[in-house]
Amino acid sequence: MSHSREEFLDNKEDSLQLLCDRQLEKYVLRLYVANKNQMSLRAFERIRKICEECLQGRYELEVIDIYQQPECLEEDQVFAIPTLVKKLPPPFKKIIGDLSETEKLLAALDICYL
Repeated sequence: MSHSREEFLDNKEDSLQLLCDRQLEKYVLRLYVANKNQMSLRAFERIRKICEECLQGRYELEVIDIYQQPECLEEDQVFAIPTLVKKLPPPFKKIIGDLSETEKLLAALDICYL
């Protein structure tokens, strides 16, 4: 299949526009924790750092202590702690654990780190 130079440029421009649009999206995240245990604290520090480095000014991070707000568990169907929930942008995702693998976390959240 052969493509003309103009088609290639159009696709490249479309791709760049899509990337630019993606970089402007606001992320709405919820981190479910259990009191201040070590695993929950590590997860909070890691997601906070990633948000500050990659999503400056484009994120909302809500931390929910399951002992203070147990009713939220059902809303997001959380069964393990810590759990990070990405509400926006779509698709909705849940990531369980201390969030220690940065590359996998970035990929799971669809964050393009340049």
